[in-house]
Amino acid sequence: MTKLWFIIFLIAFMPSAFSQRDANVGVFAGTSYYMGDINPNRHFYRPRPSLGMIYRINLNKHYSIRANGYYAYLSGSDIDFAERINPDRYFEPVEFNTSVLDGALQIEFNFLPFMPNINKWDWTTYVTGGIGYSVVISSSVRTNLDAGYLRNPIPHLNFPFGVGFKVNLSRRVSAGCEWSFRRAFSDRIDFLQNPSGDVSIIHNNDWYSFACVFITYKFFKFAEDCPAYSE
Repeated sequence: MTKLWFIIFLIAFMPSAFSQRDANVGVFAGTSYYMGDINPNRHFYRPRPSLGMIYRINLNKHYSIRANGYYAYLSGSDIDFAERINPDRYFEPVEFNTSVLDGALQIEFNFLPFMPNINKWDWTTYVTGGIGYSVVISSSVRTNLDAGYLRNPIPHLNFPFGVGFKVNLSRRVSAGCEWSFRRAFSDRIDFLQNPSGDVSIIHNNDWYSFACVFITYKFFKFAEDCPAYSE
């Protein structure tokens, strides 16, 4: 039911999104990594390539709404850490590899007044947050005894948030970078569910992160927006 409502929301959102003149479309490229039961606090652990797309509606100089999707590859192994999860429980996973498709709707707040493709070299830092939905498209896990393969996707909601920087490069092109996190409302990305027995909501879910650069392009006729573009 959650998946159905998310799809309905996207369908309702996209027609109005594509009718906006003050909008940009673009691509992300960078790296992704996992944090969870195996890796509780090491950033950029086992970084893997990630790709994505973005569609951003610029409401005004400080606020934007965007839809974005990512492909991420996540990996972890308890042999990378001095304190292993629980070496006496041989049925617990030792190493996993997971591919995730992630989609999200987010709001951006620009700290400086900024409109894409109006003044060349205008820039701003920003924060972003929203709601997302992820589907695990393939996963493999190796335990102390055997190897296994997860055949069924595990869809789950997530809470995306992050910080970034963006700058105007030309009349139609903007670029930037972003570091964002996904708090997954699932504890099965790494195949471990509360191995320490801690059932608190803080430690009950896995996280993953994207560190990417992006470039966006404005398809609509620029002269309608700003007849005196600053070179």
